[in-house]
This record gives sequence, structure tokens and C-alpha cells, in this order.
Amino acid sequence: MRIRAARIPVPRKPVTRSLIDQIPQTATPSKINPTPSSNPNKRTLEELTPTDLCYYWDTKPPTPSQLAFADKIFIPSRHSPLKLWSASKFRTTPISSIEPEVAFLGRSNVGKSSLLNAIMGQDICWTSSKPGRTREMNAFGIGGTKGGEHKVVLLDMPGYGKASRAEWGMEIMKYLQGRKQLRRAFILIDSEHGIKQNDAEILSLFRRNAIPHQIILSKVDKVLAKNRKQMKSGASAIGIQRLQDFLRKLQPQVQPDQSISNGPGALGEILTCSADTHVGPGRVLGVDAVRWAILSAAGIDGSLEGVQPTPEVPT
Repeated sequence: MRIRAARIPVPRKPVTRSLIDQIPQTATPSKINPTPSSNPNKRTLEELTPTDLCYYWDTKPPTPSQLAFADKIFIPSRHSPLKLWSASKFRTTPISSIEPEVAFLGRSNVGKSSLLNAIMGQDICWTSSKPGRTREMNAFGIGGTKGGEHKVVLLDMPGYGKASRAEWGMEIMKYLQGRKQLRRAFILIDSEHGIKQNDAEILSLFRRNAIPHQIILSKVDKVLAKNRKQMKSGASAIGIQRLQDFLRKLQPQVQPDQSISNGPGALGEILTCSADTHVGPGRVLGVDAVRWAILSAAGIDGSLEGVQPTPEVPT
């Protein structure tokens, strides 16, 4: 009678993967297999990448995996996004919070609240066609869990320029200069008008006070196409080139030569977005790159242990 030797299982070494690698590729299928355009001189909205829409000269464009990770973090749940507090004066802002914060600023009626709603995936910010509706600093937590802190806090700041008030500007500067949790300020510029005088004044003020900041161009669909009907079918090669030329012309304004500048310029990348242009279910043109920039500013790069993507709300 033959006796077979027992097979001893050999334990396998655990495979360590970053959180980016652990995200199912099905989370953003339109990014993985976009529908190609039948016109060789035109790109569908799904095909457009951050290198088409944005301009990077000091930083690297995010990879598809990084964009998928950022989108996963911002998936709405029972605990995210969550309005945390509102404050009209800097001295009334909570000082006990430890989460990293990023602030969003822009001229009145530049589309800041609409962009924040697109970033957070919910209509949580007040939007209006009338400028000056945001009259307080409003904080929203992202990536929170039950009983746990949020991964990053977004600040919706009152607009400057038309319909703004001088006292709002004073309180905003108190926050930007004195808030230890602040990691970066995102300044929204209207792509139809470019950098206007009050935008230039804000940028100069940020340089003088060494406030970390970055530029985002809103309403980029107006640069890519002549009208909304054309934009629905995608962006032409001419439109993409027109946008890239426009962004390159902005570079010396947002990051002037250090020899003539009165302080450090903006981060070496310009992002763009269009909160009214939908790319697919739950996706808005350019928002995924903005989400990645927010996480990067907060020090979340997709490989930190202990950071888990926010689970979806059961339906």
C-alpha cells in the first residue's frame, strides 16, 4: 500500500500595495476605456486628460490611478461632505481642529460655489446668479468616518471685487496669515476675462505674505469651444492648443521672476475646470485634477497607511 506524503502549505508573503493600487479600476470606467472620437481632429470629453486641460511646468501631471484615488476619496457618504462650521470673523473659527485645510477664493460670481459643489459631489454650497451670496467662511469636511476626523477640510470664502465688503477681505487675510492648519489657497480665475486688476492685487498680496496658493481657471469650456453645442461633441485640436497657449501666457503673471517679484509665486501648475460641463455620471470637466491637487496640498498621496477611501452610501 502506497502512502502519499502530506503536502505542507508554504505561506505566501503578503503583498503590500499602495491605496491607489487597491482602488478597483471600475471606479472610473470612463477614464480607463474612453469612447474614441470618430473625428481625428477632435477629442471626446472623456478622452481629455489633465495635460490637455491644465499646464504643469514645476510639477508632474497626475496619473490615471491618482485621479481614480482622488475621486474615490470624494465619493459622498453619510459623513462626507459634512458642513463643519461657519464664521464671519477669524477669531470665531475653531482652533482645536487638526485636519489640513485648503481655502477657495475668487471674484464674486466667478463660479466658486458651483465648483465646490462639483468637487464634493453634492449641492451643499449656496449658489446664485447674484454676486456676493457667500458672506461667511464655510468649512466642509471631506473623507470623514463615523467618530473619526476628516481627511481634509475645504473652506468656501466670501468673494472679492463686486458686491464684496472691505471687512470680509480683512477677516479672510487674518485667516490666511494666521491659520496653522491652512495648506494652500486656491484662487479661481474666470477664463473668459483672465487675470483682472483685483485678481492681480490678491496675487501680489499672497506673494508679499508668502501664502501658498494655486490658480484654477473656471469656465474653461468657453476657451475650448465657441458655444455649448460644440462642446458636447468634444474639444478640437485647435481648441486645446488655444487653451494651452492661453495658460502659457498666464504663467509669468502667476509665477513672476523672483528677481522682480516681491515674494514666492503660485504653485507651478495651472488647473482648469468647467462646473457646468458634465463628462459622465458624477464627473465634471477638470474636477478630478482639482481633487488630486487638494489631496496633494493636504499631504495625502495615496500611499499613506491608515488612509482608507470613503465607502459609498448603500442604496
